[in-house]
Amino acid sequence: MAHDNHVIDGLNKDVGLYGWEKAKEYYLNLAEGWEDPNPEPVIKIHEGVRVVRDDLIVGSKTRGGDLLISRCKHDTIVYSQPRVGLAGVSILEVAKRYNKKVVLFMPAAKRISHHQACCIERGAIPIFKRIAAMPNLNSAAMKWAEENNAFFVPLGLRHELVTAGIVKVASKIPEPEEVYVAISTGVLSRALQIAWPNAKFTCVAVARNLKKGELGRAEIISHPFPFQRECKRKTCLRFRLSQHMMLKFGSIYQRIVKKII
Repeated sequence: MAHDNHVIDGLNKDVGLYGWEKAKEYYLNLAEGWEDPNPEPVIKIHEGVRVVRDDLIVGSKTRGGDLLISRCKHDTIVYSQPRVGLAGVSILEVAKRYNKKVVLFMPAAKRISHHQACCIERGAIPIFKRIAAMPNLNSAAMKWAEENNAFFVPLGLRHELVTAGIVKVASKIPEPEEVYVAISTGVLSRALQIAWPNAKFTCVAVARNLKKGELGRAEIISHPFPFQRECKRKTCLRFRLSQHMMLKFGSIYQRIVKKII
């Protein structure tokens, strides 16, 4: 399905009525007393572009995810893991640190995907469901969590503690003038917008159409390739990312390089 029919309303639903500076203060207060156990963000210059290399850890969501799971009172975490994506792996990385079980609801297909297999290898309890769309799987996961006294995490790890964790870590990085970031649910992008309230943002939509309040103040670029298509060309960026995402973001990255040269 094409992802070029976005709601562009200039609203960041994680800011709400606070305004940018008040929102940043709110999330930093939520994260008070917490320190990210991951290594400090590594920033490297690639072809003149500053790149935050969170691909050197499991991913950025392990940062905010740590704040959420460290404060979770439940023994079991439940999440809907798409066939492609590192959210499930990130949750497993953090859950292991706090001795939590992880149940992942996954779309069933004839063949298991690489990312699904990786989650299972790392200890996830899989529940496969044949579904028409991810919202159906999300509903099933939420119902299971309610019935089994488990903690349900929404798609993209959308939770204010995840946002707070990302805001706290990003606030330690000097605010850039301009930011490019891949976007699906928008959790990471909206948190970075809060951490860097004066920066100009451009998001590359790689998987879905953005809904009301998800884009924030960013401009949007939609890549025409379907999300399931992998990057197999030698010209793809050599970062440790999902090759499905790299195919879409890689071509945009080349535009950024040409822009600054």
